[in-house]
Amino acid sequence: MRKDQRSYYRIDVIMPCSYRILSLEQASETLLPSTPDSKYIEEYFMENLSQLDEQINEVISHINQKSSVLATALTAMNSKINFLLQTIDERQLTRAIPQRLVNLSGGGIAIDVEENVKLSDKIDLLIKPLPNETPILVRCDVISVAPISDGSEGSTIALSYQNLAEDDRRKLVYFIQAKEIEFAQKKRNKELKK
Repeated sequence: MRKDQRSYYRIDVIMPCSYRILSLEQASETLLPSTPDSKYIEEYFMENLSQLDEQINEVISHINQKSSVLATALTAMNSKINFLLQTIDERQLTRAIPQRLVNLSGGGIAIDVEENVKLSDKIDLLIKPLPNETPILVRCDVISVAPISDGSEGSTIALSYQNLAEDDRRKLVYFIQAKEIEFAQKKRNKELKK
């Protein structure tokens, strides 16, 4: 993963991380609250699920033109998934944040994305570095966009946090320090086994 110059120690780690890409206009229309509660976070990221649901329904209607049996089966499965999503509480929802490889620091993050991202875009990031703490929702500036180094589709984007709350920065720094200690212990254990 490509690393950008940042003023904090950075580390490659797999952690819960979700994002929304916003154009400059969307970002100016959709301001994040300074202290988002779990209900706000849930509703904000559930919008992505609503958009996905619309796309699924559109595809099912196209499939229905060829096979009504298949379309009926897909509609039933989609209804079942929607029902299950409605029964998820906040703790379960934050556990459902997808795990992804990130290059993390206290000042920014780099992630691989499949979507096209422009330098003028803003990224709303939802990350959960500590399992027993609330997730962090922060808007980010795009610092750089580069092809993924292994040749995969998509880009690696380097992001800088906008107005990250000091408590959230402490969570990130604590998480990074804990991972550094964990990696050092693993390395020492490997050396002792030799």
